Amino acid sequence: MTKEIAKIFLVAAFLISISACERRNCQNVACPVGQACNNGHCYCADGYEGADCGVESYIKYVTGSPGGSGVKSWNVTESCYGGSSNFPSYTAFITHNSSNPSSIEINNMLGGNCTVYANIRTDYSNQGNIVEINSQSCGGITVSGQGTYDVNYNRITFQLNYTYNFNSYQCTQTFY
Repeated sequence: MTKEIAKIFLVAAFLISISACERRNCQNVACPVGQACNNGHCYCADGYEGADCGVESYIKYVTGSPGGSGVKSWNVTESCYGGSSNFPSYTAFITHNSSNPSSIEINNMLGGNCTVYANIRTDYSNQGNIVEINSQSCGGITVSGQGTYDVNYNRITFQLNYTYNFNSYQCTQTFY
């Protein structure tokens, strides 16, 4: 019994020391409004980017001026691992969910009458270049995945998992 108590004490001490290190990394870091400290560095909140976190990330995904909403059409191609593509090419439309600066809607997803909701995540370079699709059902298809926005080529590359006609697929979809 004494050995078990000693093990529990050591584990607790270890966990406390790890969390203390985490706090110390940010202890003397004062982040500007709208930013949070992580491992001693300041990062923008999800959906915001730039040196002062003053730019809403959704703007690059939709057509429109800052603060406005719009719709941008994207040509999409699909390549699947270990199988043929179900949706070789189609057009999708991305709009902004005006109630949430870190949310976008992808309409006509998978080339059908399907709307998928995605969250924009701010990466460690303070850019909203990560798009996350949590698992959701759309017209009998279940889809989830994550994408990365490429600033140089103005495209999004998604790694998607979806079920279609009772089969599971892992595919790469590229939005141009």
